[in-house]
Amino acid sequence: MNGFLLAAGRGTRLKPLTDKTAKPALPVSGLPMLAYSLNFFYQAGVTKLAVNTHHFPQSIERILNKAEHPWELKVSHEKDLLDTGGGVKNCEEFLADAPVLLANADIVADVDIPRLLRFHEARGAALTLVTVPHANANEIAPITIGDDDAIVDINRTFDKKSTGKHLYAGIAVFEPELFTYLKKEPSSIVYTGYTGMIAAGKRVCAYIHEDRWYDCGTPESYAAVNRAVAIDAWHWSKLLRPEIEVLRL
Repeated sequence: MNGFLLAAGRGTRLKPLTDKTAKPALPVSGLPMLAYSLNFFYQAGVTKLAVNTHHFPQSIERILNKAEHPWELKVSHEKDLLDTGGGVKNCEEFLADAPVLLANADIVADVDIPRLLRFHEARGAALTLVTVPHANANEIAPITIGDDDAIVDINRTFDKKSTGKHLYAGIAVFEPELFTYLKKEPSSIVYTGYTGMIAAGKRVCAYIHEDRWYDCGTPESYAAVNRAVAIDAWHWSKLLRPEIEVLRL
């Protein structure tokens, strides 16, 4: 298993907090935001991890260099943003020898990664997306789930009448064949790789996560996740690997 951490965003919605640091380096209840996603890769036992950077890359690299880790690390700095699809495609040579666990660096979630990987393998999936229930999924970007956990549409790409009660959680597992659907230029992994695999008839599955999941994209959500994790500190202390503790601020 290999891993990819998406950490290259500009964090414009969190200005001025991101004026001198990358968004994933901001603290969430005493840990860098990215530490919660980094925990996934410890749980998965990845042998290689790629991390893309753009805005204030040194703030990300300081955290990665401080972490004790068993994997071969590749920091892929993007002078010009490649977006999610181009960023992952840029690391194809490094990652294409094994399935890849992908995670956004600006989410906080308690996904059971070993269970997710078992789910992916048991269904013989080419791609598995972690999805979360959301009351406003239809208004945001619905994931349409059909029979046998199969994803049949993403945000009405194939059918303008598609509906769904779930959102993409920013976590996925994919087989190396996904790279063939990605573009080298700036592009979205959702609308090149993910929808490309659905269109090609590949087995794309939804893993539904119904526990804790927070997006840290806005000042309101960032404040909310800090409060939620602090209140729930005992839960997170059980979940986070000991290697994560060295990153505590």
